[in-house]
Amino acid sequence: MNAAFFFAVTALAAATAGFAALGLAMDRHWAGIHGRGSEPPLQLRRMLQLAGAIALPISLWCCLALRETGQAIVLWCGVLSIGAWIAVAVMTYAEKQTARAAKVAGGLAIAAGLVAVVLR
Repeated sequence: MNAAFFFAVTALAAATAGFAALGLAMDRHWAGIHGRGSEPPLQLRRMLQLAGAIALPISLWCCLALRETGQAIVLWCGVLSIGAWIAVAVMTYAEKQTARAAKVAGGLAIAAGLVAVVLR
């Protein structure tokens, strides 16, 4: 396997983790997991928002590593769409597992990103 494969995995995993983190920062999705009327503590909400805000540009950076700028933007839009659909599916059909899925996707993004950088 070459670096391009790991950049692609990183892009998708980062987008999925980013959208899941942003979703968990919302009261509605948090309450779906932790019970009606509950909301995330302010510090945790800010950390989830920051994690999502960092993960999405990392996904863009990986797409830019794979293609030229014009094609990378189109690729990133596709990766964002797939990542968002995965996050929505997990939040809809396995909402209690959303936090775990976000952690797994984030860990996968970090691991694959490190391998991609080393192979490049």
